[in-house]
Amino acid sequence: HNANDQEIYLDMAQVQERGRKYPEAEKSAQKAEELSDDDSEKEAVWFMLGAIYEREKKFDQAEAEFKKALAVDPSNAPILNYYGYMLADRGIRLDEANSYIKKALDQEPANGAYLDSMGWVCYKQNKLAEAEEYLKKAADRSAHDPTILGHLGDVYAKMGRTERATTLWEKALTEWQHSLPA
Repeated sequence: HNANDQEIYLDMAQVQERGRKYPEAEKSAQKAEELSDDDSEKEAVWFMLGAIYEREKKFDQAEAEFKKALAVDPSNAPILNYYGYMLADRGIRLDEANSYIKKALDQEPANGAYLDSMGWVCYKQNKLAEAEEYLKKAADRSAHDPTILGHLGDVYAKMGRTERATTLWEKALTEWQHSLPA
């Protein structure tokens, strides 16, 4: 019960969030925030709270947390990517989403998750050729990721390449079933 527990509460919040115990995760993250000495420590807490709120579909609260974290470190690639992907997935403020993800990709151009996010925002912007390019690169780096495979399938479906889309969706489903035990 001292400042050294900040990291433990943050770890607990992460485990609870992954276990979909969102109210408990919020409380643990808020306790970690109380124990944080400065904004650099709070940055990780705000990122975690943003992720928890996003999972709960409390998007305004998620955005507020991501903005607080980015005010401390505007070049934090994981936060830029997460925030941009959240906007893109909801189909809102797509140019803003694109700029966040681009900043993350500028730092880590080979990151499969960031490539997927950029592909997804391009898909939402109906820039299908660009979406395909980014998602193929993402799939090359993360060949067993069901989300990336599903996104690429969505692009091919929208392009009218149904057979290719179906193949990718089936592969995505298989990969999803393989990842369930983990």
